[in-house]
Amino acid sequence: MNPGMRSTRTATGLAVAGLLAVGVALAGPRPMDRAHGWHGGPKMPFLSQLNLSEDQKTQVKAIFDEEHAKMAPLAEKGMEARHALGEAIHAPTFDESAVRAAAAQAAIVESDLAVERARFASRIRGVLTPDQQKQMDTLRQQSLQRMHQRSDEDRGDWSEDPADSANDQ
Repeated sequence: MNPGMRSTRTATGLAVAGLLAVGVALAGPRPMDRAHGWHGGPKMPFLSQLNLSEDQKTQVKAIFDEEHAKMAPLAEKGMEARHALGEAIHAPTFDESAVRAAAAQAAIVESDLAVERARFASRIRGVLTPDQQKQMDTLRQQSLQRMHQRSDEDRGDWSEDPADSANDQ
């Protein structure tokens, strides 16, 4: 996977995870949320910044409750699949077929999660007014830009050729 595709997938996953985290916060605490990592991602207060009506908050809470029931088991399978892939990658002896099989399984679960995230996001958008949708899109873009800036800062001078630095001395 190329770096651009990886960062796009990461950014999309983080944006949706943030949206989920905010919605869960709006919906109120639930004992199962922590066990399934719902509060583990960065907080992106998209929904809290949209001035939802009481009716919208009720609808959003219902969506979160329904989607949590679908996504929690998939998230658990995803963790297990990523763990199995990591084990295959770091096995004492290289086994290409085991790595490919684990990667394929992880991809299937990730695909299922992506579909559920998209369904969830679509359902939330359906509750919002057109102005709220535009505002959410703007907030999401700002969040992605901040994330890319942090990623660029974290990368620092890694893109430089060490030989160039040695020649400068």
